[in-house]
Amino acid sequence: MYLKRLRSTEKELLARATALYIAAFPREERRDADEQARVMKKENYHFELIMQGEDFYGIMLYWETKDFIFLEHFATLPILRGRGIGSEALSLLKAKGKTVILEIEPPVDELTRRRLGFYQRNGFKATPYHHIQAKYRPDDADLVLTVLSYPHEIDATEYRDFYRYMQQEIAYRSDAVEGS
Repeated sequence: MYLKRLRSTEKELLARATALYIAAFPREERRDADEQARVMKKENYHFELIMQGEDFYGIMLYWETKDFIFLEHFATLPILRGRGIGSEALSLLKAKGKTVILEIEPPVDELTRRRLGFYQRNGFKATPYHHIQAKYRPDDADLVLTVLSYPHEIDATEYRDFYRYMQQEIAYRSDAVEGS
């Protein structure tokens, strides 16, 4: 298994990856096509495909800084779930040797509790910080999410640095659309 960085010129793979992205994440948790195209031009943003040989298994969309990786979106094809592919893909990201940060919905039902359990089994720790997701469009409502980190629970300074980065680089900014 390996990660393949997607470039916008690979139309067939982009279409498959985009279909999974749309199916796996509700509107308020994902970018529209124009905003996705804008951030794909950023060097620190990685739109990675989870591949086995020539087979497409899923997506890992993340931001990499010198201090941490923010795993913004992660999904495997539904037909492949429960086979250890997600854990194996996470291992590829964890092998970079940086703190990995991600967001999930608060664990309030069976699905969200299972998702939290998956990440905990993979070594992620829940943090105590009240967290609002970066907005992907100007009219988005606040979305409270739970922040997890690997290999340790990030401290308040690390969380502030992450949150500042998220607001400056990741969140939709009307001034960033023109000429980006």
